[in-house]
Amino acid sequence: MPRTVPIDKVIAQAERIARVWEDNPTFSLGEITLQQLKQTIANLRAKRDQIETLRTQLDGLSNDIQALGQALSQVNTRALSGLRATYGPDSNQYEQGGGTRSSERKRPARKQTKKPE
Repeated sequence: MPRTVPIDKVIAQAERIARVWEDNPTFSLGEITLQQLKQTIANLRAKRDQIETLRTQLDGLSNDIQALGQALSQVNTRALSGLRATYGPDSNQYEQGGGTRSSERKRPARKQTKKPE
């Protein structure tokens, strides 16, 4: 997997090069012009800003999902308790709602104590 490039560092370096290039108009870099360099810097900044905006939106949506999930979980708990209270802990309705019928629960086993030798 390729290494990621630190965007802020790349932008800062490109801006330094652009400033030097502006002060020395006879400098050339093959087919790349000063305007192309400046446009690439602007494009990179725009994409970075767009990503940051989307990250902010994603964080907000993620928080909304967590809050809704907690609220729904509380409703589920209340509903399961209501099914248990209305139909009983050993009823089909309680099991269909997601509960474990009391007749299907594993009976606790006594711990074996070791006798001192």
